[in-house]
Amino acid sequence: MNDIIKDELSRPTVFKKEKPLYFDYVPENLPEREEELRYLVRLFRDVIEERVGSSQSALITGKVGTGKTVMAKKFGEMLEKRRGFNYVHVNCRKHNTGSLALIKVLRNYDKRFPERGYSVEEMLRALFNMLEIRDKYLVIAMDEIDFLIKKSGPDILYNLSRMSDDSLGDYENRISVIYIARDPNFREELDQSTQSTLRGNIINLNEYNQKELTTILNQRIKLAFNPNTVTTETIELISDIASEWGNARFAIELLWKAGKKADSEGDETVVPEHVRWAKAEIHPYMRKELFNDMNKNHLMVLLSIAQLLQNSNKAYVTTGEVEENYKIICEGHNIKPRRYTQFWHYIQELNNMGVIDTSLSGKGKRGRTTQISLPDIPANMLKQEIEKHINTILKHE
Repeated sequence: MNDIIKDELSRPTVFKKEKPLYFDYVPENLPEREEELRYLVRLFRDVIEERVGSSQSALITGKVGTGKTVMAKKFGEMLEKRRGFNYVHVNCRKHNTGSLALIKVLRNYDKRFPERGYSVEEMLRALFNMLEIRDKYLVIAMDEIDFLIKKSGPDILYNLSRMSDDSLGDYENRISVIYIARDPNFREELDQSTQSTLRGNIINLNEYNQKELTTILNQRIKLAFNPNTVTTETIELISDIASEWGNARFAIELLWKAGKKADSEGDETVVPEHVRWAKAEIHPYMRKELFNDMNKNHLMVLLSIAQLLQNSNKAYVTTGEVEENYKIICEGHNIKPRRYTQFWHYIQELNNMGVIDTSLSGKGKRGRTTQISLPDIPANMLKQEIEKHINTILKHE
């Protein structure tokens, strides 16, 4: 085994270092997002200058891969270089209730803070106390807040907005919040008082065009690849493919996979053929993190949907059809299917994740049914990926 490792590590590679191509990498500069970043700084100018006693909130919206997360993290990174500031980034898909989100923040200061036993108000008091003791000002980024609200309701927005009134006692305000959402229309589901907490400070990030994607790719190539290993034609092809969705994350993943393919073939340069191979392997909306929040039963329900849509060539399937097929799939994998209530819960969660779309049919008639579609991902491609993940899960059980 050691000989294999030594042999592989001695092979030439097109990469200088792969980290700049990772999903969570924050570059030194944000090409094509500097003006939006400057606007975010202007919104928080009073907080930055006055610190204790001031408060601000902002909402960053945009589709997948438009730079929402990296822009917020860059702002936080710059902020933490100033004395007395902290920044905590909360992934609301992972910490998908108000309590879990606050625990994530609290554990930035006390790693042993208990998961149970505290109300939201008690957690906020504890947080203010920690900040006061340390003389810190905190900016929290609530990433994919629209997902949390769909799953758990908007109470977290209300609770965070109360930090600027006197309901928490004599503490001076030391917290501001950046909300990040894919869907700008999620605000319409909030009541008027909760909407007002966002204060109209909205930064909407448009999809990148081909020229902007080329700029981003050139930056990452310079950071991640050895000189002269990625051809101009390769960059043009990747930016052309990714510009259909305006998705920089997809463009960077295409670049990384094309580079890995070049290495596996023993090629010294990344050429368009490697990109075509990479494109066949991935889809802009079907990324690894898509499956991170799904358990075995989510995958079984989603497999049922993908299988039915692929086999029927229909745009929609009904919940009844999906449930029947779900039972057959479970039987084929020796898994006990869940009852309808739990099955319906999985459908709702998949809808909240944005993986499927649901709508009611037969409006005005008795016995209305829910129709399900796949908004972004080809059914056959999704089916293949789910089967891989299910097999991996079952092997480890």
